[in-house]
Amino acid sequence: MSGCTAASCHGGKSLVGGEATAWLTRDVAHRRAFDVLFDETSVRMAKQLGLNAAHTEARCLACHATEAAHPSGMKGERFAVEFGVGCESCHGAAGTWVARHTERTWRSLSASQKKNLGFHDLRSMNTRAEKCVECHVGSPRATVDHDLIAAGHPRLAFEMSAYHALLPKHWDAAAELQRDPAQELRLWAIGHAVSAKALSDVAVARAEAAIKSGTTYVTPDLAEFDCHACHHDLTEPTRGRPTLRDSLGSPRWGSWSVPPARFVARESNRLFGQDGTAAESSVGQLVKLMQQSRLGIASADQLSLTARQSSADLASWSRSLENAATDATQRIPLLHRLLAVESDSEWLPTWDGQTQRYLSIIATGRSLRATERRGPFTLAADSEVLVNLRHQLTYPAGYATPRSFDPSEIDRLLRELRQSMSH
Repeated sequence: MSGCTAASCHGGKSLVGGEATAWLTRDVAHRRAFDVLFDETSVRMAKQLGLNAAHTEARCLACHATEAAHPSGMKGERFAVEFGVGCESCHGAAGTWVARHTERTWRSLSASQKKNLGFHDLRSMNTRAEKCVECHVGSPRATVDHDLIAAGHPRLAFEMSAYHALLPKHWDAAAELQRDPAQELRLWAIGHAVSAKALSDVAVARAEAAIKSGTTYVTPDLAEFDCHACHHDLTEPTRGRPTLRDSLGSPRWGSWSVPPARFVARESNRLFGQDGTAAESSVGQLVKLMQQSRLGIASADQLSLTARQSSADLASWSRSLENAATDATQRIPLLHRLLAVESDSEWLPTWDGQTQRYLSIIATGRSLRATERRGPFTLAADSEVLVNLRHQLTYPAGYATPRSFDPSEIDRLLRELRQSMSH
């Protein structure tokens, strides 16, 4: 990482050649990923979990640094774990390509040739999403389980298009959008496909571990379910504090990642001319298997087969979206379908479902603005409705649950948005 910051490399002041400078000065969350392992919350979590120290634990370093991902010999010469989530976390361990990428012939190499050297070409939306979900959704080597959340770790509620919009860019994002005006919509779709695949991959790993140990059945971790189905208020009880109105005891597996992926798969043919039927069907079979019992207990052999098929179909569908032409005329109809009463059943009537629906509306709006230089919500009244909708879904300071969430109020605000779209 330190080698990347030289002024003659990526440590300059301009957009091109100043990538490392932009990361150091603007991308505070990733830059401080290792540092937060020393803060009060991390120290308390480590103590509660019986760990020596968060900054020495492989399960923490797997996402808070590049240290645990590759053998030390594959990293750049000046690599240090203290860099946290730095260049090699996303672009790949640089030991095998750092010298090569300074040569003139580097640009002539194909993406697959660079990949063989360990370099991740993040111009691919699939590759970009895959690198993000490894930590922000989870992978067989790194998951945030229920124990970590109970100890104080935030729940992983990742949505690619929203995170990407907030990410401080250290590349020419304007030029990238000019090359692919449909990027916002493509990233939204691919992000959901890749996130659902990550959940399937973790299920495969759990099943394979169970089979290897001779265990017949697998119980997925509770972190994969809808938290709010069981936990209404996740802070200290206070007199008069409201709780969610949903009934207790009805957890849904994959409540955050799966429903939006299935929705996008059903929209795939209209938006991209790519069939998402197989992906929608196989991930649906995985959900069905997990929901056969309230705790998601499943046969290890059956889970392995079902989750593998889900991962394979999601990967195939996701890759088909990478360079697919988009039908620009379908973006406003997509917005109507997101808001339609007929779509209510496709989104869970919970915080998870309605938040993903809101984020899909926002992603579609961004796509419209990127391609038409105008958005569907230009009127002040419409903006006010969206602000109110966001307020209903936002966690207030000091809360780990959406205190203001009210399903009936969400329904009312959606009706207002439908009315505004019909005018």
